[in-house]
Amino acid sequence: MSDKVNTYLLVNTSHDGSIAIQASVTPVRVVCANTLNLALGSGVGRNRNIKQSFKIRHTQTASGKIQAAREALGLANVYMDEFDKLAQEMIQQTVTNDQFVKMIELAYPKPEENKKGAEAKWQNKVDLLEYIYTGPYNDTIAGTAWGALNALTERMDWHRQGRKGSNEAVLAGASGFDPMVNAEKNRLLQVVKQVVAA
Repeated sequence: MSDKVNTYLLVNTSHDGSIAIQASVTPVRVVCANTLNLALGSGVGRNRNIKQSFKIRHTQTASGKIQAAREALGLANVYMDEFDKLAQEMIQQTVTNDQFVKMIELAYPKPEENKKGAEAKWQNKVDLLEYIYTGPYNDTIAGTAWGALNALTERMDWHRQGRKGSNEAVLAGASGFDPMVNAEKNRLLQVVKQVVAA
C-alpha cells in the first residue's frame, strides 16, 4: 500500500512584528491535498516531547534566531519520524467495513431526536464518509486504520460548509493550523485507535 506524504515547514508572523515568528511542521497528502496534523506528543505511549511548532521572539539576537532556525529544522525531522512511525503502524492495522461503521458511530452518534432534520443530516454525513473511505483518493489505503483516519479527516477538510455562506473558517481549518480543527482530528485519531484495539 502507498500513501505519499511530503513534509512542509510553515513559517508565519504578523506584518507589524506584534506576534512571534512561528515555525510549524506539517505533512500534506499530495494526492488530495488533505492535511493531517496530529499532536503526536499527546498520543498514548508516544514521546510527549515531540513538538510540531515553536516560536521565535522578535527581541532575540541574530545568533539566537539562527539557533532557533536550526531547532526548527531538527524539529521537522523528529516530528516527521514520529509521524512516519504512526502512519506505518496504522497502515499495518486492518479495518473491516463493520469497524469503519463503528468508528463513524463513535465519532458521530446518531441523533436521539429528529429535530430540524438531524437524522437526515447525520445519514448524509455517514454516506459521505463511506464514499470518501472507498473513493478514488483513498483506494490504496482503504481497509486500514490509516485509511479510516484519512477518510474521517478528509471530510473535515474538504466537505464542510461555512456558516452563513462564509468559507473563511473552512479554508483556515483545511490549512492544518486551526487549533480547534486539529483537536477534532486528534479526537478522531483516538476513535480509530479505540475501535482497532477493541
